[in-house]
Amino acid sequence: MVKKIVGMLIILLFILPSGNLISFEAKNSAVENKMEIDDFKIEKKEYVNHEISVNKKIKLNVLKPNQIGFAIHTKYNGIEKDSTILDAIFSGIDIDNNPSTGVNGKDVRVSIILLPLIQQIDIGWILTFSIALKVIRMGEELKYGDFEIYFKGNIFYSVSHTFKIGYYSPQNEEIPREIREVVTIVPYIFYEKNPEFYINLEPVFDDGNQNLSVIMEYSNTQNHKVMIDYFPAANSMIKISPDISLKKLNISIERFADVEQTIKIRYEDNFGINITVEDIPVRMAFTLGFSENYFEYIASDEFNATLVIEYRGVEFCIKLEYLPRHLISNFGEGYIYVYINERKTKFTVCNDIDSPTNYLSISNLTGEATIQWKGEQEGYIIVDGFKGLELEIYSETSLTHFLLYSILKAEHFEIRWNISLQGYIFIDTNWEWLSFYSLNITIDDVFGVLIESNLLRADDFNVAWQTIPPIFQIDGEIDFIGDITFSIMLNGIWYDVF
Repeated sequence: MVKKIVGMLIILLFILPSGNLISFEAKNSAVENKMEIDDFKIEKKEYVNHEISVNKKIKLNVLKPNQIGFAIHTKYNGIEKDSTILDAIFSGIDIDNNPSTGVNGKDVRVSIILLPLIQQIDIGWILTFSIALKVIRMGEELKYGDFEIYFKGNIFYSVSHTFKIGYYSPQNEEIPREIREVVTIVPYIFYEKNPEFYINLEPVFDDGNQNLSVIMEYSNTQNHKVMIDYFPAANSMIKISPDISLKKLNISIERFADVEQTIKIRYEDNFGINITVEDIPVRMAFTLGFSENYFEYIASDEFNATLVIEYRGVEFCIKLEYLPRHLISNFGEGYIYVYINERKTKFTVCNDIDSPTNYLSISNLTGEATIQWKGEQEGYIIVDGFKGLELEIYSETSLTHFLLYSILKAEHFEIRWNISLQGYIFIDTNWEWLSFYSLNITIDDVFGVLIESNLLRADDFNVAWQTIPPIFQIDGEIDFIGDITFSIMLNGIWYDVF
């Protein structure tokens, strides 16, 4: 009897904030409850600048019992099941099908508050969904197992709203003794406005902060799937607002614990993007814009943090070290344009974050630069942009090794080459200095070029050769200070030009 009464109260909590009048007509409380729900009108006086505006009458649709459905899903070491809300709340859940673990065979207990709320903001009336999920681990036996739990449901209000809210604790990481996760979804159903997602996490551990992941899925007219990995998990709040049409993500992060933390946000819908933020400050907010050949980062402040962006279906990823206020990049095959407004920022494009075999890195740039390259047997590198730019390009294959590192005090730098039996090397800096320069190219250990100098400048300098051993023909001007290495490899033998 008590469970039935409380169960009806829970349904009331689910429905009441939507603005519904509910009356019960009890024929037999032990056998049958009849629930009648009627449409109604709200009359509200809106106050703006302390003056009363015209009265508004808002007619609200109601949520009927057949429009909602909920369950708790658990998966522990491969054992997967759905449980009813009432069982999860009052009895607890046996997640491992073992009556000897937990408390009276129950391993976790769940508390849930679902709050659909209609409220008025500056653009008008909106519908929001707040879901508070509290999970308590009961007992110690399953403390370090592979565990996933989420609250899933469906609400039909104008359109179908389905969701999953929960968390995942990997093997050998402590399952939180207690965790509170609150997710608020603002879908802006009737407005041309991006949806907003707020994820608030409050975990409690016995053995200090541990790693875990938050699960959040939501769909109405569009599908949104977010996974947030916390390394480690601590009290924090994350807001995500995706702009699907413009391919933009607005993200803000606020943490409430004094612990070094890395967060990885994986967002999936029509596009997929992984965002990793290392050394997170107490509070930060930024916007990412991206497409196949475009990337933009905008923030209200600079942050001494690292940001890694990985795209689904794209072979490269982007890494920013020391986050600026603004960065723009356009790129294509053998071409990249970069604008950065902070010298401390290091911008890297690579094919793998941990073990890259191809990357381009730019730092010490305040302003814009354009880099063009072709790293083959006959190739080139052309750089136009801000003086002081530090540039590094690296490529490694089974047959080819390519490494360039240069600190440019010149606004223009160009090097072209044809590394063959009848080849050449051309260098031009408009007679401005490179404060350090290193170029190393080898092809199948047969052909190569090696140039290293602390200070170098050139004006249409060209070295050509046609025979073996080569006789070098030199045109143009080159100047260097200190030692210089300038060598050519032909048929596996290195020859010094200087």
